[in-house]
Amino acid sequence: MSRVNATHFERIPTFPNPKDKNIVHAIIETPRNIRHKFALEPKYGILKLKQTIAQGLAWPYDYGFVPQTLADDGDPTDIVFLSDAPTFPGCLVEARILGIIRLKKNGVENDRIVACPLRMDGVAQNTDKYDDIKDIPKETLESLCRFLVEYSSDEDNTITFEGVRSRKKAKKSVGEGITAYRARRHAKKKG
Repeated sequence: MSRVNATHFERIPTFPNPKDKNIVHAIIETPRNIRHKFALEPKYGILKLKQTIAQGLAWPYDYGFVPQTLADDGDPTDIVFLSDAPTFPGCLVEARILGIIRLKKNGVENDRIVACPLRMDGVAQNTDKYDDIKDIPKETLESLCRFLVEYSSDEDNTITFEGVRSRKKAKKSVGEGITAYRARRHAKKKG
């Protein structure tokens, strides 16, 4: 059996099943219900404590990234994972894509894919009834959008909310992230 090194996040494919583009792998950096924000430190291949958000705030959902993608901000594509209970930093999950929250951070696109757990036989989850972002209760989605803008603004960033889009737009964004990731990787091999 070959040895596995859990810090090789770049080896995890974007899709658990390449034929199903509705489900992506997500690596959770920050679980819900805590004040700390963790982020992958690519230089070391490990999660690092990046910040602590203001007293009275907590992450409303698990937060992480989609492996083998690259967003406009130079980091992997961000994902918000709407699970009923928190996971843990470094947890690999399979996530059903629901849609995307469009944001600009300091003038650069900084979107968040919105996803939820897979449906499981014999286990009821609040997200089972969601097939698209429009299925999320309005107040839940508004609260999430508000949180994403406010916590980032607290870091002295200028955040512009650009709207919420469908699963189709989210899948397109993931595809663009894969293309950008491969281009950067190809450029590094040549250089």
